[in-house]
Amino acid sequence: MTLFAAHALVGENLDLERNVRLTIDASKIIALEIHAIQQEGDVVLDDHLFLMPALIDSHTHLALDARIPGHLFMMDDPESVQTIRALKSLNDDLNAGITGVRAMGDRYYLDIILRDSIRKGDLKGPWIEASGIGMKGLHGHGFVGKGFSGVEEFRRQSRENLYRGTDWLKLFITGGAPPQSGTTPSFLHEDEISCVIDEAHQIGKRVSAHCIGGQGLQDACSHGIDCLEHLYWVTEEDIDAINTSGVTVCFTPGVFMDDSRLPFCPPGHVDNVRRFREDVKKRLEKLIASSPSFIIGSDAYHGLLWKEIEYMVELGMSRREAVKGITVYPGKNSRQELPVGRMEEGCAADLIAVPGNPLEKPEVLEHVPFIMNRGELIQDLRM
Repeated sequence: MTLFAAHALVGENLDLERNVRLTIDASKIIALEIHAIQQEGDVVLDDHLFLMPALIDSHTHLALDARIPGHLFMMDDPESVQTIRALKSLNDDLNAGITGVRAMGDRYYLDIILRDSIRKGDLKGPWIEASGIGMKGLHGHGFVGKGFSGVEEFRRQSRENLYRGTDWLKLFITGGAPPQSGTTPSFLHEDEISCVIDEAHQIGKRVSAHCIGGQGLQDACSHGIDCLEHLYWVTEEDIDAINTSGVTVCFTPGVFMDDSRLPFCPPGHVDNVRRFREDVKKRLEKLIASSPSFIIGSDAYHGLLWKEIEYMVELGMSRREAVKGITVYPGKNSRQELPVGRMEEGCAADLIAVPGNPLEKPEVLEHVPFIMNRGELIQDLRM
């Protein structure tokens, strides 16, 4: 099939091009013509729509839904209940133009089961990179994670995850809120962190860690962690370690900057957000200014990934870079069979069209009238 757009964001830099015609064969873009003379194709988008790569949420949980009151305490629900919630989350993400997600921990190996069902075509949904059971210290933070103690317990669960076919391993190293005083405590010993990283790297898999800063961050960087999530309480020393090691950062600024989340959270979390928000923003501003390799996630605020662009811009990032953080950069960070996250020949036909240029007005991503997932038209609400 052929698809024509009067405006399109093309390539790794999301360059705005006019009169673009794509030829799509099965799930792949096989030809891309710029400045097409004739405005024709099997699908011709309305002139006010901008065609662009579909969105990728780089930090989410499938059965955790931050739009539900009390969601943090639902991780011990029965498997059937969590499966229903996960299916709804995936559907909502897809209908918001999110065609890929990095699932950073779910119970019952739901992320692997759903990933494989989508790959086989039994379900419609975003592609999933799965991490299986998130691993935390027995006494540590992580509502989604399960507790372990000692190197051999972490080794065994790492191997269980890898045996099940995870794409990533996920650790919970620190708490989620800044410390009341002093330095950020780590709930894992260095040898527990290094064990998990070694188990993954030995067979070519990667490790990501919930970590807001402190000694746990230093230990993770020194042992070659691949991605660090959140980083709300980084110090200058932490930023140096991040940039020296070259680790990828996954920003989730909305957790501390989006007031619309607060009614769904426990009072203690709300108090921490209000108390520490300004300090968190200053620390994230310094981290962003250091230009680390990065991706962006919603942390289970399903269908609302686009809002993170606004917060990244508020923290000093350009709109173009922020949009690349939910398209191009996570595409490069993924290991999908076809390249994703950008509109080029040879890439997956994961595309959306929105009523305006998101590089100028990110809010146009709030309602996505046109969605294509691997060449299949998922939504066409053009007026």
